[in-house]
Amino acid sequence: MQSTIKIFRHLYNNLPPLFPRDRKERIKIALNHLENDPRVTLREAEDTMINFGYEVWPWNQAYREFLVGGASKVGEHFLLSGLSPELREKYAEFKAYGGTIADLHSGSGANFFMVEERLELCPALIDLARDIRQYVNRGILGLEREAYLGRVDKFNTVLKDISSLLNQLFKLALEEKEHHELAKQILARARNFEEGLCWLGPELNYEEVRQSLDFFKDRQAQLTQMRGIHLPVEVDFYRL
Repeated sequence: MQSTIKIFRHLYNNLPPLFPRDRKERIKIALNHLENDPRVTLREAEDTMINFGYEVWPWNQAYREFLVGGASKVGEHFLLSGLSPELREKYAEFKAYGGTIADLHSGSGANFFMVEERLELCPALIDLARDIRQYVNRGILGLEREAYLGRVDKFNTVLKDISSLLNQLFKLALEEKEHHELAKQILARARNFEEGLCWLGPELNYEEVRQSLDFFKDRQAQLTQMRGIHLPVEVDFYRL
């Protein structure tokens, strides 16, 4: 329960730039309620997060795009400015071997550096993330504002399609009266997708949602076709 609320708090504390103030205030009120009402159940907390996840997801997706773009433009400049001359040379070697800043963040390139060098890199990468965020935020609040809001609108359109697919999954499960295990699987999968809207589950992917709907429809059709196949066939020999 507390871990769920911590995720909600992190979601609130990291709302993207230009997120509407009235929506932010509603999230704050809901978060305070979850944090201070001991009667709230885990399911209720998750449902609350998912409801707001539908509002936050398009903004987070657009903001992530701009952060990635910002990192590609100025990430290396910011990183090198925070490194010693010796470590800059080592980073140049790392880059020559195909290493990237993304590899440093993921930890996959750690073995290329000595322990002392890693100790210098860690705070530099933390500062890098902060500097990129500040750089991107300045752009969004300035010349990049319209482009950013355009991407939010685009992801809102994507979310409408995703929401329609999820509604079809829930409807498919609720209408499935004969195969209860299949219904449970469909509900669990749809719920898992919803959790991805608000960081409670794996990152939401449109194509995975669409494929899941197709898969469960096919599975339902297969089970329907197999209905009664296990029953013994009775033959009336007197009519042969």
